[in-house]
Amino acid sequence: MVSGNFLKAYRFLCYEVLFLIAFGGSVRAMDAGLACPDWPLCFGDYIPDFHIQVYFEFLHRVLAGTVGLFVGGFGIYLLARKDVSVLVKSLSVLSIVLVLAQVVMGGLTVLLLLDENTVTGHLLLATMLFASLLWTYWELRAEQVVAPKIGIPGWLKGMILTLLFAVWAQIILGGLVSANYAGMACPTFPLCHGRLVPTLQGLVGLQVMHRLGAYLCVALAFAIWIVLRKPQFSRNVPMRSWSRRLILAVIAQIFLGIANVVFVIPPLITVLHLAVATYILGASLRLTFLMYWDKGELAQTVRSSERQSVGWARPVEKNQ
Repeated sequence: MVSGNFLKAYRFLCYEVLFLIAFGGSVRAMDAGLACPDWPLCFGDYIPDFHIQVYFEFLHRVLAGTVGLFVGGFGIYLLARKDVSVLVKSLSVLSIVLVLAQVVMGGLTVLLLLDENTVTGHLLLATMLFASLLWTYWELRAEQVVAPKIGIPGWLKGMILTLLFAVWAQIILGGLVSANYAGMACPTFPLCHGRLVPTLQGLVGLQVMHRLGAYLCVALAFAIWIVLRKPQFSRNVPMRSWSRRLILAVIAQIFLGIANVVFVIPPLITVLHLAVATYILGASLRLTFLMYWDKGELAQTVRSSERQSVGWARPVEKNQ
């Protein structure tokens, strides 16, 4: 089993990737995506002269490089260990591949002058890396505990998986809205040009689809939260806890989305909107992980001596 210090470092890496995604949103919000017009250098220098927009892009590259080094280093360390699961090793390889793909995509984002498809692909790969690292971290923790099976009905599993992919699609739609400068294509809320769905074509249609996706995600999140509050799920403390966190984040996201329209997309709210969306993705993924962990597919058996001394290990998730 990996050490507690390694787990803390890996958890910090997950937070760093979340911050990196939000910081990437700030680069976009500050219109600094081409502040460094070349790549991999910036104005031909490793460290450019100071300018606020230039340093938004420059620091984003520095942070991305730091994340890449840690992902690679941690991944190689896990691949070299014989006491971690095949799933952890596979996820480590995936994370390294995603980092390499992000390097290429980051360069293309600059060289192709912020092409909307490239920018959106850059965001997609970033969320995939975030998800891969989170799942690796949770799997490493789950290997150190066992827990009694509680049981999740199939229809609830379907709802949770639907929420996960709906949130992921919603983030990508949001990326397309931002990349196409369609944030104010619907200048009012909740109606758009006087109608709920005036069209599904063009920039207005892109914004409308983003709003419809948000309504679906909100409905699914509240439905899952209501279901998990029922008495039969009272023993599943981790899932109930994370469903509450999910709802709080969703409520915050609703207000941020409305504020984006009311205040005409201010940079701070735009960045918070992306950060909370990424957190919602992480919370949805956490529910998915707990769903399978409860099923016994991810929980590993602790050493027999530990079982004899402590019985069923208390799930780490209860403290989260």
